[in-house]
Amino acid sequence: MLRYLLILVCLAGTTNVIAQKPKEPATKTTEKQAAEIDYKELGSPMPRLKVMLYKDTAKKNGDAESTRKKKKEEEKVYLTNDDVDNRANLFVMMFNPTCSHCEDMAALMRNNSSLFKKTNLVLMANPGMKQYLPDFVNRQHLNEYPVFNIGIDSSDFINKIYLFQMLPQINIYDHNRKLLKIYNGEVPIDSLKQYIE
Repeated sequence: MLRYLLILVCLAGTTNVIAQKPKEPATKTTEKQAAEIDYKELGSPMPRLKVMLYKDTAKKNGDAESTRKKKKEEEKVYLTNDDVDNRANLFVMMFNPTCSHCEDMAALMRNNSSLFKKTNLVLMANPGMKQYLPDFVNRQHLNEYPVFNIGIDSSDFINKIYLFQMLPQINIYDHNRKLLKIYNGEVPIDSLKQYIE
């Protein structure tokens, strides 16, 4: 009888050992790092947008003024994700105000501004380009077209989405602000028309 009792105790001990979960090895990456988003992949969400608008393009007229909420910090007007939430596609063009390709692309969009009835246009330069922005806006007469929101990146948006290939870079986001398409360099208006609403 003692032998049976000893066998039962041994069996009970081994089943307890088998039932335990092995400890997972410690990992060096955190869950936050594993969940980091690559904003450059098609279908990825748009990162947080905060653009310090150039003063002459921040003064829009009529409905454009009333539909865009403005946030003032130190007399500066900012455009954020909430301000471009109109359930239509969004074009974000990263540009350099001294770049001839960027000027050509801005002129193409300006000449076809009547197509952009609902689609938002945001032209965004790196903070180091702030001093060149007034000349760019004046040469292109962009302050005369309310469809343009032109300013300086204030949320590290460019570093998250720029492919470092060619300027301008145009990222097109759908109404849910998921990345639909990325264009680099000058793009014919016919290529853009399929995304314009």
